[in-house]
Amino acid sequence: MRGNGRFSKMETKELMAQNVQDPAQAGEVLLQPPKRPKKKRSIKKIVLLSLAGIAVLALAGNAVLSALRGPLPTYVQTQTAAAGDISQSLSTTGTLTSGQTVVVPSPVTAPLAEVKVEAGQIVNAGDLLATFDTEPLERAYRQASAAYESGQLQKSDALTASDSAQARFNDAAANLNNLAVQKDKASAAVNSLTAQYEALADKQSEEALSVKAALDAAAADLANQQQALSAAKATYDAEKQAVLSDSAKRQLELAQVPSSLSVQSAKEDLARGRDGVTAPISGVVTSLSAVPGSSAAAYGPLCTIQSLSDVYVDVALSRYDLEKVKPGQSAVVTTLGRTYTGTVASIDAMATAGASATGTATAYVHAKVQLDAPDGDIKLGLEANVVIATGEAKGVLSLPISAVNTDVSGQFCYVVENGAAVRRDVKTGLSSDTQVEIASGISAGDEVILNPQDVTEGMAVSSDPAAAAQMPADAGMGAVMMG
Repeated sequence: MRGNGRFSKMETKELMAQNVQDPAQAGEVLLQPPKRPKKKRSIKKIVLLSLAGIAVLALAGNAVLSALRGPLPTYVQTQTAAAGDISQSLSTTGTLTSGQTVVVPSPVTAPLAEVKVEAGQIVNAGDLLATFDTEPLERAYRQASAAYESGQLQKSDALTASDSAQARFNDAAANLNNLAVQKDKASAAVNSLTAQYEALADKQSEEALSVKAALDAAAADLANQQQALSAAKATYDAEKQAVLSDSAKRQLELAQVPSSLSVQSAKEDLARGRDGVTAPISGVVTSLSAVPGSSAAAYGPLCTIQSLSDVYVDVALSRYDLEKVKPGQSAVVTTLGRTYTGTVASIDAMATAGASATGTATAYVHAKVQLDAPDGDIKLGLEANVVIATGEAKGVLSLPISAVNTDVSGQFCYVVENGAAVRRDVKTGLSSDTQVEIASGISAGDEVILNPQDVTEGMAVSSDPAAAAQMPADAGMGAVMMG
């Protein structure tokens, strides 16, 4: 029989011969050839009638066979459960970020002569970034030096004047003390002579007159001493005030005299200006504010350099991811077609509010995946794919994920037992992109049905395509022939 269900001329002739020679083989369903009428029948009609009889016989035979053997099994793909290794991972994305960022400041206040780098340029530690116009720095150093020398002269004069005022005050103090002693002596003499004079009974005697004359002289001397003491006290007070005022004045003047520190500072600024600005670390210049000809302010930012040897991926983990991710886990990072190894370095202690892909408010915890060996091809700020190895199990029973279904009762698989599908409730463990660990419910050697979505409990199944054929070949021939 041909592939289109029709018989060749040779087969047709053979069938006709069999039918004519042994009609009993066709059973009672086939009729004996009728008597030839006077009008001759065509050979074509005879062939068709013979074939129709054969088809009826085939259909009847198939019906009997189907009734005897029951329903045909459904073809299913299966896999024999066996022990093996399984690795669990989490795939996510994040942003490439430098772990070391340095804002390079200007060391001096001076005009920029030349800027030797551009934004995005990779530099090495020690590379010259910018130079300065040092003429203002040189002028400042000269002025500081001149001011210092002049200040030293002012300081000397101030100290000399202060010393002179202090000497005058000291003289006034000594004179005041001397006059006080003399006054005390004059006062004592007056007191002694007064007592002697008052003791004499005859005030007109020669002795009394002599004592009286001495008393008058002593009194006159006391008066002079008292007057001289008052003048000395006034001089003392004046010199004292002068010293105090001069001291405050000199202190103010000395405070305004430039110190050697100002000269040293100007000298150091000049040296830094001559050296220019160099890169403190190796990395990429991510921002540049320095412009040639503009005046840079001391400690003002010139550029920002981010390290390319200390790079991590900033990833945002959901609360479901946090159950799997731990510091120390290995990771694979892919960006711009290049692959790098890495390690989960840290996980933030607090979550950050954000939004999901659908716009729903949620919260994420940021984690750092540190790259082991980043290179100059890294583009900071770009997105990178990250695969974190979250678990590994060796020698465990595992199956393709497609073998496990879930309903209200939990997870389950179908196994083939005696040609029928039998449900097994299972518990799963680690899972990869393709495999899942079977913790219980399945034993090694079980024939497990893959993709069991259309399988039901007790369904006749077979992993042999031939055994699950929809109908025998002869039935197909009969159907074609009946058509």
